[in-house]
Amino acid sequence: MAPETLPTGRRLTRQRRLVLDTLAATSEHPDAERLIAMVRGEDPSISVATVYNTLRLLVEAEQVQALRGLGPKTRYDANLHDHDHFTCRVCGRVEDIPAQHAGPRALQGDGFDGYLVDEIRVHALGRCADCAGR
Repeated sequence: MAPETLPTGRRLTRQRRLVLDTLAATSEHPDAERLIAMVRGEDPSISVATVYNTLRLLVEAEQVQALRGLGPKTRYDANLHDHDHFTCRVCGRVEDIPAQHAGPRALQGDGFDGYLVDEIRVHALGRCADCAGR
């Protein structure tokens, strides 16, 4: 059996697979520090550098999204389906917004006719249901 590889041709080692699987199994959108803690629950010997390097490789291979601008730290998401994000300004929780709830996905009119849009990202800010209820 041939070793698994990423679309970039890099090997998907056991440690890289662990980082990817951990991200895929959570809806938390962890930052690197939180992800290190989560991964170390499975493999206490994994190094900080390995996790950071793996995140860089996974983002380059488009297997993970780096979510910048959702707070002071970059967060990570293994959900590659079309969706956007909501960030609670009170507790910092980041949640997925399915694409059908995020609004129009094309540019039209006012000088934008003919533009070819590869991607539109929506980042909603506010208070989550828990924080809004307080």
